[in-house]
Amino acid sequence: LKVTGGNPKPEPKPDEVIVKVHAFGLNFADIIARKGNYQDAPPFPFIPGYECAGVVDSVGAEVKEFKVGDRVMGFTDFGSYAQYARVPEIGCVPLPDSLSFVDGAALPVQFGTAYHCLYQTGPINKTSRVLVHACAGGVGLAAVQLLQYSECTIIGTCGSQAKCDLLKEKGVQHVINYNESDYTEEVKKIFPDGVDVVLNSLGGDTIKKDLDIVRTAGRVIGFGAAQLNTTGGVFSKFALLPKVLSMVTINAISLLMGTKSLCGVNMKRVGDDRPELLQYELSEVIRLLAEGHIKSHVTQTFDWHDIGKAHELVETRQTTGKLILTINHDEQASPGELSPEPSPATVSQP
Repeated sequence: LKVTGGNPKPEPKPDEVIVKVHAFGLNFADIIARKGNYQDAPPFPFIPGYECAGVVDSVGAEVKEFKVGDRVMGFTDFGSYAQYARVPEIGCVPLPDSLSFVDGAALPVQFGTAYHCLYQTGPINKTSRVLVHACAGGVGLAAVQLLQYSECTIIGTCGSQAKCDLLKEKGVQHVINYNESDYTEEVKKIFPDGVDVVLNSLGGDTIKKDLDIVRTAGRVIGFGAAQLNTTGGVFSKFALLPKVLSMVTINAISLLMGTKSLCGVNMKRVGDDRPELLQYELSEVIRLLAEGHIKSHVTQTFDWHDIGKAHELVETRQTTGKLILTINHDEQASPGELSPEPSPATVSQP
């Protein structure tokens, strides 16, 4: 990854605003896209990024809700790793004066994903038992806050003692270190008849495992495939075949007979096909934030020139919560363009 110059300042389409970006978020999907494994990514070279916060610099002819100078945050269809980003008007929401650009950039993807998974795929209530994988990550910690707001019982999985300690500090009732024990066996010890909901960002063979530990009328919500991410060569990829096959051999009849469901979530597709739903969900996140029910969980900020280092930390699972990149507009810099050439801080490239 590198920041390059010479890219022209974008002009808004009729339904777009151009945002002068002050901060943008880093998400695991950015890692997948950088490595050439994200199906919906543009061809190389491209500008990555799904979310940003900043100030409206210009507006398209059909934009009605925003004007130049408004503080906003929103979703981008790639392109937020830049000084100026295109944001569809319907993918944009006002950024309250009480919220910094850093905190604003931390909300759209991870809280939007958690909100959609928990409230759009089916009901949850104070009787719900919810298992959250990668619970110390950005989506995981966002889900914890939403689940606490809904008074649910939470089981969180993570891979280190430090992350276990963090989850306990956050009030997660049951914490499982998946590197020390089989999480499915631990869940059965806590709830022999199973859980109601599983938030699964891992994919692979964990989907079938999760379906085995949801009780009647339960659901597994898959919104990622981190288990399939690899930095190795052809042999590492070959070793992933059983996990891939496990995902593509789900038995629909067993779901029907067991009264269980598997829900797939791709927030980019939600944004592309149901932008009004995405805007509503982000507005609900802002409402909950304003009412004091949730808050962003930014653990580290980086200057955007250190984007390679930030990617490496996320890819190697050395982080918790949210990483944010900031842009100093006093510098003479141009949009960050993803290049297929490797850089010192890059773990791997396609």
